[in-house]
Amino acid sequence: MYKIAIAGAGAMGGRIGTYLKRNGEDVVLIDRWQEHIDAINQNGMEIHTETETYTVQIPAMQPEEVQEQFDLIVLLTKAMYSDDMLKALKSTRAIKEDTVILSMMNGLGHAENLSAYVPKEQIFLAVTMWTAGLRGPGKLLLEGAGGIDFQRSDGEADARTEKVAQVLNDAGLNANISDDVFFSIWSKAAVNSVLNPLCTILDKTIGEFGAYEASREMITPILKELVAVANARGTNVEYEPLLKKIEATYPKETQGLHHPSMHQDFMNKRLTEIDYLNGQIAKYGKELGIATPANELITHLIHQLEMKY
Repeated sequence: MYKIAIAGAGAMGGRIGTYLKRNGEDVVLIDRWQEHIDAINQNGMEIHTETETYTVQIPAMQPEEVQEQFDLIVLLTKAMYSDDMLKALKSTRAIKEDTVILSMMNGLGHAENLSAYVPKEQIFLAVTMWTAGLRGPGKLLLEGAGGIDFQRSDGEADARTEKVAQVLNDAGLNANISDDVFFSIWSKAAVNSVLNPLCTILDKTIGEFGAYEASREMITPILKELVAVANARGTNVEYEPLLKKIEATYPKETQGLHHPSMHQDFMNKRLTEIDYLNGQIAKYGKELGIATPANELITHLIHQLEMKY
């Protein structure tokens, strides 16, 4: 039995953790939200799907309460809270020399940040296409299907890669060992770096933003800067396919009726992940000598909005 920690047990962490637990794995949820932890420990994790409601009994705790070591730690905190989580888990000795740190966090720059805590051969990067929602402490809304692409951050493979894929797939999480996870990461970051901040600044759903006749003119400078930076860093992405991917989210049948996650964070007076999206693009641009004025401006605008709370 694999010993697994889900570090960041929000909506997505809850989905990943309960799938693994139901398949018989030894899983612990780790989070900072004490009310959520208490509800899970007292009543189990309550799951609502399109067709049923059920409960999964699974332990939850603060990171300082951990008293065991793990084979796999799935990191699903908000990006800006990953340092706090890793520091706490290091202090409890939860991370062994061969523990896999599988980052499913949104945004860019995670391999560099995590390497301050563990060697790169322990860092695995993932992009997940699953969705999940929180209905309150200890209550999840799980709809639809998805998948996970992942790869060791240095591009190498080892026995742990196959083991992680097996564990995830046995739990029905549809994992795929990628040969270029950075392409998937930059592609997802392209969508998030456009729709998340623009819909937040404008207070619009994705469909409302897309209905504006000049929306493409707003997207273009942000996206072209991202493409230039990604290509300079060795990941070959192209403007047109990324633009089509963004515009495919506008119809109500896809994501048009929804506000993106950054808008939800802002409305709930939470800090956003802007520094790991447009802010990280701007940071890479400075390192590479590539001008990124659109992404710098977007980053400042979101930080200005955050100052309201």
